[in-house]
Amino acid sequence: MSGSTGGYRQHQGGKSNIFNMLSRKDRSIIVGSCAVVMVTLFLLHSPVIRSPNGLIVQPPVSSPDQLSEDTESHKRSMPLIDKSPLAQLRHLGSVDLPSKGVLEKLNSSTLYKIYHSYLDNINYLCHRRLRMGKVGDGGWEVCDDEDFRPITPCLVYSFGINHDFSFDDDIAKNYRCQVLSFDPSMKVKSHKRSPRVHFYKLGIAGSDKVVMKKGWELRSLSSFKRQFKHTERIIDVLKMDVEGAEWSALPQMVSSGQLSRVRQLFVEFHGAFKARAASVPALKLLEDLHAIGFRKFYVHKNRVCRVKSPDFPVLRTACYEVHYVNINLLE
Repeated sequence: MSGSTGGYRQHQGGKSNIFNMLSRKDRSIIVGSCAVVMVTLFLLHSPVIRSPNGLIVQPPVSSPDQLSEDTESHKRSMPLIDKSPLAQLRHLGSVDLPSKGVLEKLNSSTLYKIYHSYLDNINYLCHRRLRMGKVGDGGWEVCDDEDFRPITPCLVYSFGINHDFSFDDDIAKNYRCQVLSFDPSMKVKSHKRSPRVHFYKLGIAGSDKVVMKKGWELRSLSSFKRQFKHTERIIDVLKMDVEGAEWSALPQMVSSGQLSRVRQLFVEFHGAFKARAASVPALKLLEDLHAIGFRKFYVHKNRVCRVKSPDFPVLRTACYEVHYVNINLLE
């Protein structure tokens, strides 16, 4: 028994002397490491700041009254009278369209402000947009939300190509839609571009006609849908970049009821509309689009068509690429 007890005591004593058995260098490393850990823990759990001379000092404690004063100083206070350069624009440039009766009574300056304010702002939130085609001019943003997403078998009408098929090719490839591409100005015959994309040397207008001077054959949307036996089909995306022809084509689409069967509408609206005679009909058409369910989810200002006017305090464009969804086709 005595041998066993002595052995236990000897082992216990040997364990307590392990630190003493280390070299002076090793002991210094251990002590230094422990000191660093303790200082770090102190700093992490103490509200301290460092003064400019490098000393660590306690931060000043704000009284409840001081905290209240600081909060008050950060409150925004709108001026009773807006005297900024944007004051008149905010007052007259409505982002919601007035009624047609009100539009008839407004002067050209106010109509100009309303036109550029309305087209430059959205009134519907699409949570996911996917750009089909080029990042620059030629591409368009498709609303990919489930309520509006093109689903096979989907149908796309694309008016105005100018030799750029990037949008048509992308939407055909990614959504697997049938795409009908139209442009009477291209020196190319009608042809099958790919299994899903067909090009037609025809153009859109408010009625069926031939422009003899240019040799262009133009048709209304109603005629196109009859020609391709799409009378009862919903067009998932209708894109128009037709250099001003939209102003004659869209009224026919509205009056015929064909536009009510379009899920997404992309239009580049051309024109600065400084004259009252042009701006009133344009704004009435925009009012008609709103009335039948079209809401703007994205607007892009084409920088090529920059416009400066004393009636608007910031630079505008004469080419708004407006992207609509038809909320009347919500499922």
